[in-house]
Amino acid sequence: MQQQHSVHAAPSRHDRWYEKLFLNPVLGHATGLGILIAGAQFLSYQGAPRDENQATTLMLLASIYLISLYLSQHIGRFAGGRALAWTLGTTLLSAGLVITVVLLCRIGYARTSLVVGMGLLLGLQTLSILINRRFRHLKLAVVPSSLVGEMPRTRNVQWRYLARPELGDCRYDGLVVDMHARLDDDWIRFISHCSIAGLPVLDSGKVFEAIQGKVDLTRLKSTDLGSLQPSPVYLSAKRALDLALSVLMLPLIVPVCLVVALLIRLDSPGPALFVQERVGRGNRVFRMYKFRSMRPDDGSKPQFADEDAHRITRLGAFIRKFRIDELPQIFNVLRGDMSLIGPRPEQPGFVERFEQEVPFYSYRHIIRPGITGWAQVAHGYATDTESTRQKVEHDFYYIKNLSLGLDLLILMRTVRTVFTGFGAL
Repeated sequence: MQQQHSVHAAPSRHDRWYEKLFLNPVLGHATGLGILIAGAQFLSYQGAPRDENQATTLMLLASIYLISLYLSQHIGRFAGGRALAWTLGTTLLSAGLVITVVLLCRIGYARTSLVVGMGLLLGLQTLSILINRRFRHLKLAVVPSSLVGEMPRTRNVQWRYLARPELGDCRYDGLVVDMHARLDDDWIRFISHCSIAGLPVLDSGKVFEAIQGKVDLTRLKSTDLGSLQPSPVYLSAKRALDLALSVLMLPLIVPVCLVVALLIRLDSPGPALFVQERVGRGNRVFRMYKFRSMRPDDGSKPQFADEDAHRITRLGAFIRKFRIDELPQIFNVLRGDMSLIGPRPEQPGFVERFEQEVPFYSYRHIIRPGITGWAQVAHGYATDTESTRQKVEHDFYYIKNLSLGLDLLILMRTVRTVFTGFGAL
């Protein structure tokens, strides 16, 4: 009864021969790759490759397809990761990586077929998502209990609430059960028979976590903290990547910082930088840098962001909307105080308060805080203790699932917010 499967897994009920044939992911991707290569060449040159550049371009398109497929599968494991925007985002990122290598190595290529191929690839990705939404959604049966309640709505899952301990003629991909609920003997026998028959039995708590992208603190126990231990290997790799990306971004960020600092000084009296103590990894206090977006205040009492809204300057509203005020924190990353991605650091006064009000709050300090993070792109600013609890639940989800795929999803969601000025963060 403890069999666990991800709610983002492929449907298992499609076991008829024609379903296995037409919904086979390997066959589908092989077909897509073939259409991409043949279509790009034919639409561009109406025939087979005539020179080395055309053949090289087809290989580049195949590489972009395979890299984007790899990234999409890793991102798709997380809450909201299967949205069309992020799938197309991984395609553009893969294209950017491949084209960067081509330009640095001065590899010859055919521009026409590359452009046509990219358009065709984006179209194939969109078509694939539409097909998946129509035919590859999950159908889950829910065992009723006083603790399960209404399951969250999500695009790729259909819920069927069972009234009796039987499935009938309907095929399902899994059975959702609250493992902490007290069930009648009939339901326990029914769940056991489903598990023996090979139907995945899913813990409702894990299902909520996978869909909503947060860990329920009310269900968390001290014995669960072992599952929140981040990988030391990935933490080391993450630190190396932070340093490499920060150094590469410095030539772009420093000129912008100088201009913004000058504009802040001209816009309102006071220093350009706002320096404040925050709590970082291991509960160590450090000085975090931001561009000043508010009029100076002599008060030392920690306040939520909305409580200081009346002090925001005209320029401050702009740089906060597009997150330009966070740029100086790149120097905190270089110093080792912060990471590019991680839980946002909080003021010491708030930390002391939240440790008393929010269970396991200080455990979020097991990793370096970040300039952006999962809680920021999924929830936004905290304005009270309850919203802080929700942010901690998102932070725990990030720590529990810390990986390159989740970091990449956070990065893409952050980029969207920075360029549009809308969304969480």
